[in-house]
Amino acid sequence: MVFTVITALLSKKILAAAEAAFIAVSLIAVLVYNRFNRKFAQSFFAALAESYSFGDENSFKNFPLPILVVDPNVKVKWFNRLFYDSFSESSGLRKNSAMDILGENGINAITDKGCADIRFGEKAYTVYSNEIEYKEKPYMVIYFVENTELKDTAVEYRNSRPNVIMISLDGLDELRQKFKESECAEIRSGIEAIIEKWSSQYPCILRKVDGDRYIIISEKRSLDQMIKSRFDVLDNVRKYAYKSSDALGLTLSIGVGQGEDLTECENNARQSLDMALGRGGDQAAVRNKDMSYEFFGGVSKGVEKKAKVKVRIIASAVSELMETSEKIIIMGHRFSDLDSLGAAVGLCAVARAFGKDVRIAINRNKSLAAPLINRMNGEGLSDIFIDPEAAERQINQNTLLVIVDTHIAEFLEYPSLYNAAGKVIIIDHHRKSVNFMSDKVVIFYHDPTASSASEMVTELLQYTTVPTVINKLEADSLLSGIMLDTRNFVLRAGVRTFEAAAYLRNKGADTVRVKQLFSTDMESHRLKNRTVMNSVAFYNCAISVADFKSDNIRVICAQAADEMLSIEGVEASFVIFNSNGVINISARSLGEVNVQLVMEMLGGGGHQTMAATQLDANEYSIETATVKLREAIGEYYMQQNKQ
Repeated sequence: MVFTVITALLSKKILAAAEAAFIAVSLIAVLVYNRFNRKFAQSFFAALAESYSFGDENSFKNFPLPILVVDPNVKVKWFNRLFYDSFSESSGLRKNSAMDILGENGINAITDKGCADIRFGEKAYTVYSNEIEYKEKPYMVIYFVENTELKDTAVEYRNSRPNVIMISLDGLDELRQKFKESECAEIRSGIEAIIEKWSSQYPCILRKVDGDRYIIISEKRSLDQMIKSRFDVLDNVRKYAYKSSDALGLTLSIGVGQGEDLTECENNARQSLDMALGRGGDQAAVRNKDMSYEFFGGVSKGVEKKAKVKVRIIASAVSELMETSEKIIIMGHRFSDLDSLGAAVGLCAVARAFGKDVRIAINRNKSLAAPLINRMNGEGLSDIFIDPEAAERQINQNTLLVIVDTHIAEFLEYPSLYNAAGKVIIIDHHRKSVNFMSDKVVIFYHDPTASSASEMVTELLQYTTVPTVINKLEADSLLSGIMLDTRNFVLRAGVRTFEAAAYLRNKGADTVRVKQLFSTDMESHRLKNRTVMNSVAFYNCAISVADFKSDNIRVICAQAADEMLSIEGVEASFVIFNSNGVINISARSLGEVNVQLVMEMLGGGGHQTMAATQLDANEYSIETATVKLREAIGEYYMQQNKQ
């Protein structure tokens, strides 16, 4: 209006008239808009008052909680004075949108559950919503309950919950064989200084409870920081060198327990430490309140234990159980290999020494140890094998079930036998998995530092309470299992491995006969080379897809994965193939890459240098499985770079 007057004084009559007309039209539009909004508000509040049984709209406007009304597009339609006083600083009020106040997560929670927890500024709110319909459109009435003190108290309660952390120093016994006692004391002091420096970063209590054991009492907030740093003390101890020498090879195993009280925390911490040690050490295992585990570290090879005391104790216990059992059934994992079958054959010799009726439950049609099965059939030993139906009829509470080369129920050849058994012995060398079998298990002989289950059985043979005599076939079977898992004594072959091989050689094992058990036909050899040719590089790994069908595809892909490790620069190999409607991934490593951790990301498991997983073909194709594998490998390398 001022500009119109100025324009008229300057004798710009036409422009002044245009400006006056614009002002008139604007005033009319504003009056019409306000009148429309007033009518909308009156009818809308009348509907609200009726919906919530309020006497009049003033009762709704004066409601003692902040109230916000939004339309289906989360646009602000109305709010009361309390809401304005609480959220007037929000740009959402100026933009006519509730997004800045509720946030996308809050809106989704309100839509799905009818309530949400939000924070605005320094205050916390619990938000509730009700939906009303006005003129066939849904509107949401949102109430804000301010409970900052309650939520801050709850957060402080969770952050201050106690946790128990148990730490074990691995490899100290081996260290004493290389250094003097005074030098070992200096080394322990150096390691303790690393642990003390690490723990001093967090509000916690550290105490030494034994020569190589420590315990930490901390709060949840400190544990969260340790997890965020991925327990970097593992790397610091692993790299520790004494007097400028190379790293000593000492590692830590850490078990973390959480629970409702300190007693439960301590029990969970002990179980976590056992899990970390069972997986080869050099890692932290965190047991959550829901009994799930998180693992950090695990990049080192397991330290071989040379003591024979444990072997003698286990051999005595196994002998006692076999002697007091009516029948014995031995079973390995699905798609049994030479290690699984070789260990089973060796245990048959032990059972025979006690004069027991013993059988091996195996699916001969799906076994990867077909050459050994054929040789046993050729020597008239086919009756030692038993099918699942016959085994289920024979098994009872007095039948001893011995499981070899696996400790996971899902991987068993016939899980129904485990369910029906009364007494179970497990002998396995794979790194411990979270879902290991525990009920019914009388003896759990687990040694992740052993090269193979056949090596473990060979050691047991030498300490049974009744002298066990094995023939040449049984010696060949055990040696073939050792050679398979060590890849002809290249990987994970320690002093114990060669001692076991020497014992078997003394009992008549012949390396030429054993080598023949690994032979394949010309077509399988051609397909193996084809699989190797299909490999592509990814990080320091080789990934290949078997684009063919074959009855021997599992053996072919396993051999191809081994062959790919001979390629320069390849630290780990992965072969993806489809077998009977299941996507399989076979993984191998030279030791620098822990393929067990990669496969665990995909729901599988295994050993540091040999692992596998299976994916449902209804959910994954070969292409999507390849993408998933690449993501897991990338995640593994990212985690290792952070450590």
